[in-house]
Amino acid sequence: MRFKGTLLLLIVFAALGGYVYFSDFYHQEERQKQEDAKKKLFGSEAKDIAEITLEYDGKTFVGARKGEKDWEITSPAGLEADSESWEQLASSFVDIRKDEIVSAQKTDLAPYGLDKPGIVVKGKLKSGETPGILIGSENPKKTFNYGKRADSDEVFLISTSTSSAFKKSLTDLRNKKVLDFESDNIDGVKISASGKPDVEIQKMGMDWLIKKPMEARADGGEVSSFLSAIQFSRASAFADEKIDAKSSGLEAPTVKVSLHDQKAGIDRTLLFGKSPEKDKYYARDSSRPAIFILAKEIIDKAQGPLFTWRDKSIVALGEGGVTGVDEMDIVGGTEKISLKKTGADWAASDGRKVQQSKVSDLLNAIQTDRATSIVDSPKAPGAYGLDKPRLEVVLREKGKNVAELKFGSDSQNPAGVYLKSANPPIMTVSKDLYDRLNVKWSDLLEPQPSPTTPVK
Repeated sequence: MRFKGTLLLLIVFAALGGYVYFSDFYHQEERQKQEDAKKKLFGSEAKDIAEITLEYDGKTFVGARKGEKDWEITSPAGLEADSESWEQLASSFVDIRKDEIVSAQKTDLAPYGLDKPGIVVKGKLKSGETPGILIGSENPKKTFNYGKRADSDEVFLISTSTSSAFKKSLTDLRNKKVLDFESDNIDGVKISASGKPDVEIQKMGMDWLIKKPMEARADGGEVSSFLSAIQFSRASAFADEKIDAKSSGLEAPTVKVSLHDQKAGIDRTLLFGKSPEKDKYYARDSSRPAIFILAKEIIDKAQGPLFTWRDKSIVALGEGGVTGVDEMDIVGGTEKISLKKTGADWAASDGRKVQQSKVSDLLNAIQTDRATSIVDSPKAPGAYGLDKPRLEVVLREKGKNVAELKFGSDSQNPAGVYLKSANPPIMTVSKDLYDRLNVKWSDLLEPQPSPTTPVK
C-alpha cells in the first residue's frame, strides 16, 4: 500500500512539474512576443500602408497601393511599378525595430548623420496617419545605423540589415518583366529576324510543330525553355529618357518575337533594337512604352539556325519510347543479330541467353541520342553511302516495324555518320552512336561458364 501511495505522489508531482514547465514556457513565449512588439517602431501591418515615400541617394520615389497587392509609382509619374518590391518596402517599413536608445531627448543630430539623413522613409496609413523614419550613419562597429522617428527627438539604433532594405534605385522599384504571360497559355511562337526567313511554331495537343519556313516536328524541350527564358527574364536596366524608338532601333526592330496567348486571345510581342553595350540590347514589350535593356540570351536564341527548333530525335516512338519494342535486328556486314523480348527479358531469336544490360544500352542509345544536323534537300543516296549502308537496325513492336535505321558513310561537317531514318530522311549523328550499335554476337551473348576440371 505504501508503494502505491508513493507512486501516486510521484505521478502528481510529475504532472505539476510538467504544468509549471509548460506554463512557464508559454508565458515566456508570450513575454517575448510582448518585448518584440515594444521594439516595433510602428504598430501597424503592411496591409495598412496606403502610400510610401522613399528618399535615397538624392532621389525621391513615391508609390501608392492599388488593391491588396498591386502598386503604382506616382512620382516620377508614368512608370510601371514592381508591385512585389513595393510590397516588400511596406513590410520592411512596418517591421522596423529599434534596438538601443542612444539619446532620449533633443540633441545635436550631426554626430549621428541624422541632420542630413541618407535614407528617409515615410508611410501613409489608410487611417490617415503619416509615420516616418530618418536613417543616418553607421555606429563605430558598423553593426547598426542611427535612426529617429520623424515625429520624435529620440535617437536609437536599428540593424544595418533593416536599413539596407531601403537602399533602392528607381530600377529596383520599376516593373522589369519582359513579357507578362504564363507558358502554359502559349500555343504559338513567331520569330522574325532581319536577313532570315520567318519561323512559326504551333502547339498541337502536347506536341510542337514547325509551320514555317517548312513543316516539320519541333523540339518541344527547346520551345519550352525559350518560353521559360522570356517569362522569367527581367530587364537589367532602363533606357535614358533621351532614347526613343528611333535611336534605340525599335522603330524597325532587328528581331520580333510574338507569343500567341490562347487564353487571353492576344499576341504578346517582344521587340529588339540596337545594342547599347556588348551583349545587351534595347528591347520593348509592344504593349508598353518603356524601353529597357536586356541581356543577349533571348535574341541569340531567336536569331539562331532553324535546326535549333527541329526535333532531333533519331526515332519517334511515342510516349512509351523503346519500352514497347519486342524485336530488334542488327545487320552489319555478313553478321545478322536477331533479338526477341519475352516478358521483361531479351534473348537471341534462337533462344540463346544475352546480357540484358547490353541490350538495354543499345535501345537507350537509340532513344536518347540526337541528330547533329538534318539534310532537308538530300542528293542521291550514294552521296551519303546510303545506297549500300554499312549498318542497319530495325525495331519492331508486335510484328510491326516501328523504326528502321541505315548508317552510311562518315560525314565531315559536322563530324559523324550519315543516318537515314523514317523522318527526317537523312541526318548526321555522332560516331559514338554508330560504334555502340555496331555490335557482334560475342558482345551480347552471356559468357559460357568455364568447364570444370574433374577431381582425380
